[in-house]
Amino acid sequence: MKRSLTILIAVIILVELSAAFSAGDKHNLKKHYAKQGSKGKRTELQEKSVSNRQSEELTTSRLRPQVGAIRWDAWIGNFGNGLKEVRSVGLQVERSLSPHSYHYRAPFYSMVISNDSIQCQGTSQRIMDQEIAYANHAGLDYWAFCWYPFHSGLDTARQLYLASKHSRDIKWCLILGTNPFDLKTDAKWLVAEFKKPNYEKVLNGRPLLYVFSNPAIKGGSLQDLIELAIKEGVKKPYIAFMMQSDKDLVQADKLKADALSAYISWKGKNGEPYFPVIPKADSTGWEKYKDQGRKVIPWVTSGHNTKPRIDHPVSWTKVPADNWVQDGSPNQIARHLSNCISWVNKNSAVAEADCILIYAWNEFDEGGWICPTLGHNTKRLDAIKRVLTTNKSR
Repeated sequence: MKRSLTILIAVIILVELSAAFSAGDKHNLKKHYAKQGSKGKRTELQEKSVSNRQSEELTTSRLRPQVGAIRWDAWIGNFGNGLKEVRSVGLQVERSLSPHSYHYRAPFYSMVISNDSIQCQGTSQRIMDQEIAYANHAGLDYWAFCWYPFHSGLDTARQLYLASKHSRDIKWCLILGTNPFDLKTDAKWLVAEFKKPNYEKVLNGRPLLYVFSNPAIKGGSLQDLIELAIKEGVKKPYIAFMMQSDKDLVQADKLKADALSAYISWKGKNGEPYFPVIPKADSTGWEKYKDQGRKVIPWVTSGHNTKPRIDHPVSWTKVPADNWVQDGSPNQIARHLSNCISWVNKNSAVAEADCILIYAWNEFDEGGWICPTLGHNTKRLDAIKRVLTTNKSR
């Protein structure tokens, strides 16, 4: 009887301790995520995202690099003042996706006007907040925004992101070289953004800055930006040069780039399969730059099906008729990302920045997207999530 009473008391104590720990644990987790998140009211998806992150952080032990995705934000319709050299960018990409056969790859916020007409305008705070929620829920760490000047129209998404109450749910950085950057008017703004906690940083606090291959980017101007950042008490920005061909090594060296990366692996002909063509092209690039003794931020090309632009060309570039590959399946894209994570973990000295860049979040008409599409199709992002949430970011 005494032994049974002892066991009963022990069980009661364990139950009470378990309940106390559970309550304290939940309290601490809520406190932690309150600090990480914003003060605004979360949507149902954002609450679900936080809940999933809590569960995953408690149950996983594997570590991974930071994973980001490129944003090319032309989905503005006729919004904004446009650019001098390219008019009606938003209307042109809408035209590319207007045929019914391409509606499956239009962004989730699109509106089908008719069988062969679609409107794709992501120009509201509500849409941006939904994008942030999707990215956060999937475990994505940062977005890399292509630079476009203020009031150009193509800066709309960047401004909506920065204005969002949820902007700390996913970090961001910039890709220079996609449009002229004015050192006199834009540099001070960018350095101020470097200082903020939601700007993506590597190697213990260095702001990450991608530079797209473009002769207009001069070493002197970039160095002026770096010196201004240091003068303002910011650690030296980490420059990742986005290669297009081996000829770009000259510019990368002139800019004193810290690492090489790429926007996309522009490979594949006449509807070749995504796998193994694209993953092989990407991994060959990583290994090539590694063998050259370079530091590398590896890239993951999520697709290169350029058929919409072949059928309905845009004014700023021409895609050869044979230059396209088939869509990859969500699992193929996710497997490619998983292999890239393994590559970074095995090559930590080469991939010193400990990050990866996916092409792309929203290159819907050019062929690279993981953002949910029409009908809130999240298959690609769900597959990405399975990779990211089974490996906790460092």
